[in-house]
Parts: sequence; structure tokens; C-alpha cells
Amino acid sequence: MNIAHIQNLRQKLERRANRVMAANYDTFLYVLRHFWDFLSSQPVFRELLDDLERRCPSTEKMVHLTVLGNPSLGDTEADHIEMCYYELRLSLRDRNLDQHIEKSLGHRYDRDARGHAEALESFKKVFFVPFAEYLDEQLEDQRVILFLLRRYKHRCEWFQRRELFVPCNLDLQLGEKELSKLLYRYLHDQGLDFSIEPASASGRADLVSAQTGDDPLIADVKVFNPKKGQGKSYIVKGFNQIYTYTLDYNQPFGYLIIFKTCEEDLKLPLPHQEQSTPFLVHNNKTVFFVTIDIAPHKKTASKRGKLKTIEITEDDLVGKVGKSKPKRKSKKRGTP
Repeated sequence: MNIAHIQNLRQKLERRANRVMAANYDTFLYVLRHFWDFLSSQPVFRELLDDLERRCPSTEKMVHLTVLGNPSLGDTEADHIEMCYYELRLSLRDRNLDQHIEKSLGHRYDRDARGHAEALESFKKVFFVPFAEYLDEQLEDQRVILFLLRRYKHRCEWFQRRELFVPCNLDLQLGEKELSKLLYRYLHDQGLDFSIEPASASGRADLVSAQTGDDPLIADVKVFNPKKGQGKSYIVKGFNQIYTYTLDYNQPFGYLIIFKTCEEDLKLPLPHQEQSTPFLVHNNKTVFFVTIDIAPHKKTASKRGKLKTIEITEDDLVGKVGKSKPKRKSKKRGTP
């Protein structure tokens, strides 16, 4: 990913976080709202917020109890970050529980705090600082790319399924190229700089981001449709290509984006997952698999019958070559 884009986001986040930390009791709510508006305007941060909300919706109830007088910081750091998110959101959206949430919670978590100003500083340290640090830590290339690809997956499956399926149904090869171009356009809109299909020693990688920099993005698009010759072996071949590109460009990560255009389900029971995305680590290289289902279903779910699943395992992707035992020479008749 474009390192400059990441650094730019980090600097913007830091400047706005500093404004929140410098705000006094009278201006805090306004500055916090500006901070939240900034997060909502950036796709990467918006996806991070959505992820926090999906991860544990029950945390919101715990936060309401905290406001009402049952202080808690969560059992784990992850729990606390979720609480920070809901606490800050509550501060902005629902002040009916407590018109002075920041002051009340600040005193509750720091009994030595005197007056509104010290209570607010306590509130910032307990809830805002860990939340801002979490956002900054999530701005890693690998996580950002996964967030963007997951967002694109949802967009395709929810709103563009038929639109994307038609060109693939007419011509698989051309359809695959069209799908690649649409993905490139989406990533470009999110701030990635890239050149398409640069030559490498092993062939052509579909997408290399920031080709002129030191941190290219290795990605490839494949269509999965066994009945049209693009089945299990085709995906295995795609993995091998991505893995080889990571070696050519000396990159730790690669991404295989699979558009499923058939009714058969594609299962990847790999040993690792990140943000619900399966990945495989081999020889210190990590390849992520993002499956986007654009197959149109003529029948409703209740009438489709038994689900047919095609499974691709780690052994399928990385064939293990065992040592074969030497064949024993057969003795000829009449020889001792």
C-alpha cells in the first residue's frame, strides 16, 4: 500500500486527537464531534468502527450500566477498547442517561479528581486515549488492505451481484479482466497508487500498488467456476502465482481475490484467519484469500437442496513431497 497515504492518515488522526486532548470542559463535546466526523469520512476508520460494533454488540449494554453506576473496564484490552468506543459514542449521541457523562465517569474512575476540568481529564485518559491509540495501531498496511477488500466484498455481494456476473457468464477470460479493473478502480478511490500488470521474473502480477516505492501490494483476481474449467486446480494455481510474486517482489503479504460465479460453495479450512479472512503462511510469506460470491441464485435458500461444497486445504495449496521408499529389486528365479 502507499506508505504516504498511511502516514497522511496517521498525521490527520494525531492532529485531531491532540485537539480533543486540549479541549476544555466547555468545548470538549464539540471537538469530539469533529473528531468523530473525521473518522466517519475516512473509509478505513469507518470500517474499523463498524468492526468494533459488529464484534460485540452486548458491550453497549455494559456501557449503559457503567453510566448508571456500575464501573467496569472490561476483562481484556479488547473489551476495554469496545467499551471506549461505545462510551464515546454514547457521549455524543445519547446524553439522556446523564447530561454530564464525562464529568460523572471521570469522578467515578478517579476519586481524587477535583472539579469538572480534572474529571474531564480522567475521562480522556480512561476512554479517549486508549481508543485513539487503537485506531493508530490498526493503520498497518495488511489490516488496512483487508478492511478495504472486505468492504469491497460486501459491496459486490449486496449491490452489484448481477452486474458483475453477466460479463463472466458471457466470457470467463474477459470477465475476469473486467472484475480486475473494477477492483483496481475501487482501490484507487480509497487512495492507493498502483500500476497494472507490471512484468516480473515469474510472469505478471495483476496489481502492484505503489510500484515506484518500496512497499508494493501483491494482488491477483481469479474466477471460481468448476463447470467452466476454473475449479480447484485453477485456484491452487492462482495461489502459486501470488506466492511466487511475493518472492519476486520480496513482500511478506499477497492477496488472492476469488469471484465465485457458481452455485457450489468454496470452503478454505485454513489454520489461520484475520478479520474472518482465511490466510496461509508458507516460507514466511502470507497469502490472504478473499472470496466474493456473485453467483445469481434462481431458487430461494429453502428450495436449493443440499449444498455442494468444494474444499481447498493447506495440503492442496502447498503439496507436501514425501521421500519415496526405494523399490526392492526382485530376485530372478534360479539366483541365490
